[in-house]
Amino acid sequence: MRDRRTNTVQLLEADPELARGLDAPRAREAAERLYTRTIDIPRGRWTPQPWLTGGSQPIGLLVLEGLLVREATVRSHPCAELLGPGDLLRASDGRDADELLPRRIDWAAATSARVALVDQALAVRMAQWPEIFGALMDRAARRAERLVVTQAIAHITRVDERLLSLLWLLAERWGRVVPGGVLVSLRLPHRTLAGMVGARRPSVTTALGQLMARGAIERRPDGGWVLRGSAPAEGRLGVEDATTAMPFEQRRVGVPT
Repeated sequence: MRDRRTNTVQLLEADPELARGLDAPRAREAAERLYTRTIDIPRGRWTPQPWLTGGSQPIGLLVLEGLLVREATVRSHPCAELLGPGDLLRASDGRDADELLPRRIDWAAATSARVALVDQALAVRMAQWPEIFGALMDRAARRAERLVVTQAIAHITRVDERLLSLLWLLAERWGRVVPGGVLVSLRLPHRTLAGMVGARRPSVTTALGQLMARGAIERRPDGGWVLRGSAPAEGRLGVEDATTAMPFEQRRVGVPT
C-alpha cells in the first residue's frame, strides 16, 4: 500500500507482474521487503536527473503509471521514444565522457505519470529473488526490440505507411478490440508521432489526413485512434474487412490522463 506521507510504495503491489515467476509464499515475502520511493510527475516537460542524485546510488526509474516521451535530437533532427508502465529507464546524468556526437536529450510526461526509484539499496534486497531481476531483463529486451522495430518503420519510404505501421505497433501494447477495428487510446501530439517515424510535423499532419480519407484509421473525439482492417503487410497499404484484424486480448490498457 502506498504511504502518502513518505511517498513510498510496495514495489510488487505497484507492479504485480514482477512477481510472476515467484510462488505465492516467496511473492508475499518479497512484497513485504521491497519498498521504494515514488515520484509523481505532472504532464509536461520533466528533468529526471535531480531524482537520480543523493541517497543510495540510483540505477534507474521504473514507470508505474502514465506515459513518458524521451526525445533525442541530433543536428536539429528529433527522434522520440514512448515509455509506459513497466518500462525501466536509466536516465543519463550528463557525465558521459565517451560522447563524441553532440546530442540533446529531452524528457516530457505525455500524461501525468508515476515512477519508482530503483537504487542499489533496492537491488541488494531484490537479490534474494532473482526471478524479479529476470522480469526486469525481459522488459529491457522487449524495449530494445520495440526500438529496433521503430527504427525499421522510420526507413519506410512513404510517411503514411510509416504512421500506419507505427499505430499498429502501438496497438500491440495499448490497443483493444472494439466494433469495427482496434482502438489505440493514446493522445499523442503530431510532434511526437513525427519524432517516432522520422518525419516533419507538417508531413505527419498531411499523412494522417490521407489515412483518414482512405478509411485506414479513424480519429476519436477523445483523441484516440481506431485502426481499421488489418496491419499493413509487405507491399500492401489498404483497408480490409475489420474482422481480419490481428487478435488482441479483450481488455483495456489503462493510460491515465
